[in-house]
Amino acid sequence: MAKILITGGTGFIGIPLVKKLNSLGHALKLLIRENSNITPFKDLNNIEYIIGDVRDIDSLYKTIKDIDLIYHLAGYVKVWAKDKALYSNINILGAENIAKIALENNVPLMYMSSFGALGPNPVDSTEPTNENFQHVDFFINEYEKTKYLGREKIKEYIEKGLRSVIFYPGFVYGPGDFNIYGEMVFDIVAGQFLGLPGKGEAVFCMCYLDDVINGMSNVIGRDDLYGQGFVLGGENIKIGAYLDLIAEIAGVKNPRRFPKWLGIIYARLCKSKTIFSKKRVPYITPDMINGMDYNWAFSSESTIEKLGYKITPIREGLTRTVKWYKDFINANGKKKKKIGIRVLKK
Repeated sequence: MAKILITGGTGFIGIPLVKKLNSLGHALKLLIRENSNITPFKDLNNIEYIIGDVRDIDSLYKTIKDIDLIYHLAGYVKVWAKDKALYSNINILGAENIAKIALENNVPLMYMSSFGALGPNPVDSTEPTNENFQHVDFFINEYEKTKYLGREKIKEYIEKGLRSVIFYPGFVYGPGDFNIYGEMVFDIVAGQFLGLPGKGEAVFCMCYLDDVINGMSNVIGRDDLYGQGFVLGGENIKIGAYLDLIAEIAGVKNPRRFPKWLGIIYARLCKSKTIFSKKRVPYITPDMINGMDYNWAFSSESTIEKLGYKITPIREGLTRTVKWYKDFINANGKKKKKIGIRVLKK
């Protein structure tokens, strides 16, 4: 069994990955911050916690001793930040710092990139692209830009000799998500979703959380995969149809549509309210709405062939997901500010 260092282990994807690797018998070392919530792991053994920050390379050197493998999941994934430097400091500098210590210590790196690093499909095309697609010369938001540049840093270190595999998850859905698309599921199930701006015709690659975890864990011991990238995708579906399917499974009315321009006005109001309040992230941003003008269809063909990757049918995945949100709402109510995976003192 391997001794594995994990960054971002307390996030939406990190928590089930930690549990999966722990169940396989691996010894885990989690890089956490002082206020990280580690309660999801309270019943697990063979986990060590190291306080540090991917932006501080000095704090990383103390984590690498006796490590056989690194999973780097830490990233700034929120739709907005008052301090835009958070995106570059975490998604670019953080990735480079991890790559640097991995190369210096000859430790393989499993790097979680993003669909954003690949970019949207060519204009007016719904043909799925893959991990070899070259990003076009514009970026919709800071997240997409910095995930692309972070991925480029990893490639630079691969050229220097770093043994690494790059993962490109699509739009991940599943139990426990309270980021923007998870909030959409929550609000639809709770009967409080305001609606979808535009016609909902853009195609998104929606991937079930468990599939992503299985794909990421299947690379252990596969030295033949170093230097390669893999899309961890799912079904490609129009965003409007995706939200309608959630509503159907939840037994509520389909989300209404409203003009894009009205959505942009609402998003600007949300952003302004965040700037002048203690709210950390707006519910929606103009960039996010503009991103729905593009198709994000991806193919997992190579991942299926080389990793034995399996895609859960979207109705099946959403049925499990909706049930989780229903149970959560029944236990906690409909106010998101009082629920979700929140940061707690140890």
